[in-house]
Amino acid sequence: MNRFLFDLPLSPEFIQALSWTLLHSLWQGLVLAILTGLVLLTLRKARPALRYHVLLALLGLFMAVSAVTFWLEYPQTADTIVQYAEQPGTEISSRQAGKTDLWPDRERQITHLMDFGSRHAPLIVAVWFVVFLLKTLKAGMGLYSIHWLRHHGTRPVSREWAERVTELARRLKLRQAVLFAESERVTVPLVVGFLRPLILVPAGFLTQLPYQQVEAILLHELAHIHRKDYLVNLFQSLAEHIFFFNPAVLWLSYLLRQEREHCCDELAIGVTQNRKSFVEALVQFQEYKLMQPVHTLAFAGRRNHLLDRIKRIMYNNNKPLEAVEKVFVSTSLLAITLLSVAFSPTSPSAAPQPKAPSLPVRQTVVISSPSPVAPTAAIVTPPATPIVTPKAAKAASVVTPPAVADTIQPGTKKKQVGKALSTYHMSFNGKRYEIVEQDGKITGLTIDGTVIAEDKIESYRSELEPVMAQVREHQKQAELHRAYAEEHRREAEEHRRQAEVQRAEAQAQRVTARRDAEEMRTQAEKNRKEAQAMRASQEQYRAQADAARRQADEARQMAQVRRREADEHRAKAEAHRAEYEKMQNGLITDLIQEGVIQSKENMSYRLNEDELVVNGQKQSDALHQKLKNKYLKESKGELFHNWQGKSGIMYSR
Repeated sequence: MNRFLFDLPLSPEFIQALSWTLLHSLWQGLVLAILTGLVLLTLRKARPALRYHVLLALLGLFMAVSAVTFWLEYPQTADTIVQYAEQPGTEISSRQAGKTDLWPDRERQITHLMDFGSRHAPLIVAVWFVVFLLKTLKAGMGLYSIHWLRHHGTRPVSREWAERVTELARRLKLRQAVLFAESERVTVPLVVGFLRPLILVPAGFLTQLPYQQVEAILLHELAHIHRKDYLVNLFQSLAEHIFFFNPAVLWLSYLLRQEREHCCDELAIGVTQNRKSFVEALVQFQEYKLMQPVHTLAFAGRRNHLLDRIKRIMYNNNKPLEAVEKVFVSTSLLAITLLSVAFSPTSPSAAPQPKAPSLPVRQTVVISSPSPVAPTAAIVTPPATPIVTPKAAKAASVVTPPAVADTIQPGTKKKQVGKALSTYHMSFNGKRYEIVEQDGKITGLTIDGTVIAEDKIESYRSELEPVMAQVREHQKQAELHRAYAEEHRREAEEHRRQAEVQRAEAQAQRVTARRDAEEMRTQAEKNRKEAQAMRASQEQYRAQADAARRQADEARQMAQVRRREADEHRAKAEAHRAEYEKMQNGLITDLIQEGVIQSKENMSYRLNEDELVVNGQKQSDALHQKLKNKYLKESKGELFHNWQGKSGIMYSR
């Protein structure tokens, strides 16, 4: 593993600095978790935009601190060699020159820990690099799949919807043009692209949801474009890939994504001025998604997350810290406290120390190493008293970042002016080849529909040699046939001219008339065949149009059925809600009349088959039986209000 790292263009100093940066990020992540918890507690009732920007600033601060840590850990002095002159006695440190006391246990443990980190730095960096590379490849595949979605399986929406999206973008003060299309390959609305953003919705999405609810969802996606969330998401992904092992960074990134959705909800509601309509859009989208054969949600999110979003929209109340999050913040606070105590400096002992007749002295010899040649070992004779060498001055170093090469997206074409360009299509050994040759050099290759990158064409040279040989042979044979046909054509022309000279003028007119008649018959036959082909094409187009019309009718009928089912579900839910409110108000009124409570403020109750509990007090059996017979329709039902933070009615089957 170490040899693998040193084979790369990485210096040992760089590996050490990177390893210690990753290790330091662990305790820095504990501080980040504490700060994040404080922000969530302090800004519990703040607007989502403020919470989002503060959390984003924390992530940026963490990344900046990590960069500074790397710069500080990177060695700024010349290479040093530490040698020991061993003599019998007790070991002391150069930092304790002139003293003979033993190292404290804490300092010895810290030293061992530092030595362990330095000794295993190559292994730490190697493991980190492998995981980072895999995550980077996965992210690259994700970006390519998004690019692929933009150009495959999409179709433009109607002109009315395109104009409506433009109007909504104008209301959000978006200056850039926003494209809008339907896709057969997506199951949730999403935004693709940054410079030319494209909103993709599933096919049939616009016909299966009410008009106002579709507008609310589109406003949510336009809010992502307005806020430039694409760039922030790339920054988050970079942080997650570098610090994939740090739970604080992953937690903070998760919170940022939640707050980002809340910010977009606020922007969309600010345009529609209708919270109820936006909540109905969330619920309708959830119902629409439940009809689809997919396992994940993007716009509406998880069910609990959807409920949290609805509560926040209706009551302007942010979700508090969960139990696991509280435990994580508390554990981070405890861990950072213990680390602070463990690594805090200790005061030196005032007790006199016994003198040692002879002590090994640790000295640092600074050896400049401008070239990779190994320095000759130097023997240092320790003096009678310990000597402390001062630290070498830090040398300023300027690091020039490598230039980033321009990249060309796969599938793009460069126009070449004034150069011969040939394209060959052929099958060879069961494979289909498409070869683009320019001035004798192969510049494009497609094998069985797979496009080969230009920089990898050279690796297919051995496979292409027999193919190109066959191409050359075909070209040669075609050239021979062309020359042979040209020669025969010239000979026939000569014979014809000779025959025309020998024939009389009358005979020439007869031949000409016959030839004209033959051409007319040929043209008539050709016109008849073209007319038949045109009639067949028209019949085919008519059949396709009828099929498309039938599919559209079926889709409309299905949409109407689903809309009716959704209306029925809403009506049933409204009836259940009205029934529950009626039962709740009646039960509270009965409790007031019975003298159990004075008012319905700050009260709670639970009524089931076994007991009636009001404000934590169990009521009499007579009152329990009376209210149970009146309000519980089924034997296993339960009616509760403000009971452990919940209200409702439940029946056990």
